[in-house]
Amino acid sequence: MKGPLSPLFSPRSIALIGASASAGKISNVVLKNLLDSPFKVYPVNPREDEILGAHCYPSVSSIPDEIDLALIALPAMLSIRAVEDCIRKGVRIVIVTSSGFAESGQDGKILQDGLRDLIGVSGTRLLGPNTMGLMVPFHGLDTLFIPVEKSRRPPAGSIAIISQSGAVAVSFLEKAESFGMGISACIGLGNRVDINENELLEFFADDPNTDCVALYLESFADGRSFVDIARRISKIKPIVVLKAGRTSSGSRAASSHTGALASDSDELVAGALRQAGVIRVYDDEELVDVARVLAYKGKIDGDRVCVVASAGGFGVIASDFVESKEHGVGMTMAGLSEETRARLSKTMPTFSSVNNPVDLTAEVTDLMYEQVLEALQEDPGIDVIMMSLELQPPHVTQGLVDVAARRSSQGRIPIIISAFGGSRTQETLRALESRKIPSYPTIWRAIRAIAALHQRGSYLMKQK
Repeated sequence: MKGPLSPLFSPRSIALIGASASAGKISNVVLKNLLDSPFKVYPVNPREDEILGAHCYPSVSSIPDEIDLALIALPAMLSIRAVEDCIRKGVRIVIVTSSGFAESGQDGKILQDGLRDLIGVSGTRLLGPNTMGLMVPFHGLDTLFIPVEKSRRPPAGSIAIISQSGAVAVSFLEKAESFGMGISACIGLGNRVDINENELLEFFADDPNTDCVALYLESFADGRSFVDIARRISKIKPIVVLKAGRTSSGSRAASSHTGALASDSDELVAGALRQAGVIRVYDDEELVDVARVLAYKGKIDGDRVCVVASAGGFGVIASDFVESKEHGVGMTMAGLSEETRARLSKTMPTFSSVNNPVDLTAEVTDLMYEQVLEALQEDPGIDVIMMSLELQPPHVTQGLVDVAARRSSQGRIPIIISAFGGSRTQETLRALESRKIPSYPTIWRAIRAIAALHQRGSYLMKQK
């Protein structure tokens, strides 16, 4: 994509200022990651001739090439001078990874204000400071200072992550990788001296690789602008926000973490996000769960849920979660039509239930699952199906993954899957994820994802 931020996401050349020859140091880890990328990489260290086989330059000004992106891995005070050098060089975007700025107290705030003043009168843009940088799988870009062997990266996919916390971003990436979910990009905001979530949200709105944007925020750079931008973008792409710092203690912790200023009351924040069509979540697990169901399935147009299970107990638990407003999502268990119940009766054992929840019993087979799902997907009184997938019954095989994929792609009604079990089930969840079928290891997480689809659908319906 073209635009003012394109050198950040797809640079032609990268300088690493403060590159280290010491294994395990942050800048050594970053250099190792960068050297595995397709870009031209220029390590800068006046005390080294070569690091990891790459020729070192004494300064950014001595690099013969134009530099699109520079990463600065130096202490805070030295970072200021390095930014000045980058501005003189004409570097288009600078990432400052260093901490020791506004999050560390008054002295750090003075340094950060100086950094803002430098950037404000230049043509160079800045991400950070106090940021882990970014990862863009489609372009092979990885500036994260976490070793790959300690934190495996997810594949390319359709979800963008914008995070004010490096650890929360890494948590998202590891959860995504664990079940094979892909991302379009992951970017750490840090202290937001220049580039902030509003500009990034605009960027991802136009990014063809991104179907959903997930954000972790401790404060808003400009809350009014965020709501205006989100209101416009949420009509075309879903936005999921984990807004932390909801309490006075959380707000104080945010201030010492990223130098974030206290936001408006959480009640006001919640109302503004809701009116802008933003889906709000409350922990990092829910952020991942909701982002992927919205990226894969988009929305549902009603609140009528049908539950299918081969274990009666799971059907009961799911029904409670669907209907309960206190300990559930307050949606509706769909009533099955006479025609649907008649079709189910021909397929299922005589002692099974053809009501909702549909209990397939331990006599279930792959074929029974398929025939039942097909019948349910043709019932006009159902908006979404939650399928509790159990691999334990004796007649069920791994072919159930193909059944779910087939019905998910061919049927009118979306299917969200819950599965329980050990290592075999985990493999099944990864197989389903690879086919973009939202699948969860607990019933509650599956139902919560369905509620997000309904919230999205309700918002879009009001916009018509």
